[in-house]
Amino acid sequence: MSYLEKIRQIDNLQAAIQAHGPIPQELLKKINYKLRLEWNYTSNSMEGNSLTKRETRTVMVGVINVQDKPIKDVIEIRNHDKVISTIMKMGKGELNVSESRIREIHKGIMYEEDPEKQKFIGQWKSTDNYMLNFEGERYDFVPHTEVSERMHQLINWLNAEKERLERSKRDAIHPIVMALKFHIDYLTIHPFYDGNGRTARILSNLILISYGFPPFYINDHEKQNYYRYLTDIQSNGGEPDLFYEFMAGLILRSLQITSDAIDGKETGDD
Repeated sequence: MSYLEKIRQIDNLQAAIQAHGPIPQELLKKINYKLRLEWNYTSNSMEGNSLTKRETRTVMVGVINVQDKPIKDVIEIRNHDKVISTIMKMGKGELNVSESRIREIHKGIMYEEDPEKQKFIGQWKSTDNYMLNFEGERYDFVPHTEVSERMHQLINWLNAEKERLERSKRDAIHPIVMALKFHIDYLTIHPFYDGNGRTARILSNLILISYGFPPFYINDHEKQNYYRYLTDIQSNGGEPDLFYEFMAGLILRSLQITSDAIDGKETGDD
């Protein structure tokens, strides 16, 4: 199935959900809690956070119950939840992504005990960074000297695409493609010293939520495909269609949680 077919499925399911009328407030809270929990747990776990899903829940409800876990892991879950809770309360159409907002989100989710590292939080990287990709090869991100200009270009692109959608231009891309292309381009820049994966997922979900779509999350058994597709695009020059198809499937899953809840099925929030 192509990513365009997946997106059509999403649009059709979203239309069916909207046809049900307003979702009762208590049910909406339950759906949002499920998505918050999955997003908090999976996104931080991907970056090495040691808290289990149950421990993540205790942090979210403010009755922290963890066993011998680093305080950094606890605080980063708490901070991440504060940021995404605010984003999930956004109304449709409230898309405002700027350089200052991205830096504020980074400040919001990061925690460092080392005073030297604290200086880097919320600031564009001051040294070059790289990673060993899924194939074990070195991949260099955009040099630190180019970050400011490249982020400026990325945000200008996002605003231009947003305007095309608002004007119903024939060449306007679907909001899901917008969010996912932003995701790839942002990760290619890797603008911060750390926390780039988490901020990429937050920003992409912010775009989705502003267009009425639910946030995605990536389970432990799914992250290998996530990294494989990104490696193919970044290191091998592959087309993004397989990545789009994979990610659209995750968005569809989140939307299905809403549909199932409306139909009286359990959300499975433990």
